[in-house]
Amino acid sequence: MAGRFEIYADGTDFRFRLTGEDHEVLAVSGLFRDKAGAAAAIFAVRENAAAGQIVEKSAPSTAEPAQGGRHDRPTGRRRLAGAPLHA
Repeated sequence: MAGRFEIYADGTDFRFRLTGEDHEVLAVSGLFRDKAGAAAAIFAVRENAAAGQIVEKSAPSTAEPAQGGRHDRPTGRRRLAGAPLHA
């Protein structure tokens, strides 16, 4: 089973989230004024994600990871770029 996109209300606006097979939230979008905007952003993510480049934007770390290192799998929520209401 593949992950899925879920559109949901957040106050009077809408967001979408991408969940994995284990129902873990992998990504959460910005706000959209309506469901159609959220759905359009989902289609854009689906079209662009497979060929998207990974770009490192964090500051370089000088500290070594703790014993055992870091997990390869993301933890917590990751925000997706979209068309947020508030610039």
